[in-house]
Order: sequence, then C-alpha cells, then structure tokens
Amino acid sequence: MSFQISYVGGGTLDRVKELPYPHFSKFTKPYIKGNKVEVLAENRVFTGVYSLPFPTEFLSVAFACSQYCIGDYWELTIGGEKVCEQIYTKELPESVSMGNSFGIVYPLPENTPITFEFHNRSAQAKTVWYNIKLLRP
Repeated sequence: MSFQISYVGGGTLDRVKELPYPHFSKFTKPYIKGNKVEVLAENRVFTGVYSLPFPTEFLSVAFACSQYCIGDYWELTIGGEKVCEQIYTKELPESVSMGNSFGIVYPLPENTPITFEFHNRSAQAKTVWYNIKLLRP
C-alpha cells in the first residue's frame, strides 16, 4: 500500500506557517547577562550601563536586592526607550517580561545601550542584582 501527498504552494497555508514577529523570536540561543550595582547610603540614582557586540532580542529583566526599602524603585532603558519605569521594590525579587501572557521579543541591534537605574530614595546601602534575559542568533 502506498500513498502520495501533494502540496499546492502559496495561499493561506503558507501564511499560517509564518509566526508573527515580535510574538515569536527570530533568534534561538538563550543569553542571560547578569549585573550588580553597589548602592551607597545616599539618596541618589545608581546606574549600570552596558551593550553587547551582537544583535539580540530582549525578553525580560529579573531584579533583586539585599535590602528592600519603601520608596526605592528601579528603571530600565534600552536604546533610549524606557521599557520599565518607576518599578518600586516589593520586599522580594521580581521579574518583568515584555508583552502579554505569550510574551513578545524586543529586537536590539548590536551595541544598543542597556541602562539600569536604581533610585535609592531610602538612602540605605545595599547590593542590587539584575539579569537581562535575551535571545541571540
């Protein structure tokens, strides 16, 4: 017994195979960049800035600190676009993903600056950790 399958190219079937970007990534390799900021006992903004020498797709940011204080908050700016604004600390580590429940990817060209700011309104010394979760080609 044998059978044959015929495929007529084009039309609706080909459009179904295309997953809508940015809801589905074009890159496949996970890449997580961890960072740390030492915050002094001063009421000011402490900043960490870096960039990567290859294109990526931003997925999420995770944040934790050694001491959580009322009034402290953090922000994340990617290539001049603020993606997390005035996220107050909540006495536990947290992660912020982009998009809806399915998530989205945020494409970043190589050497795009990623800026993390911690606003230390409590003026208490602490260590702040943040991980940027990305995909790379």
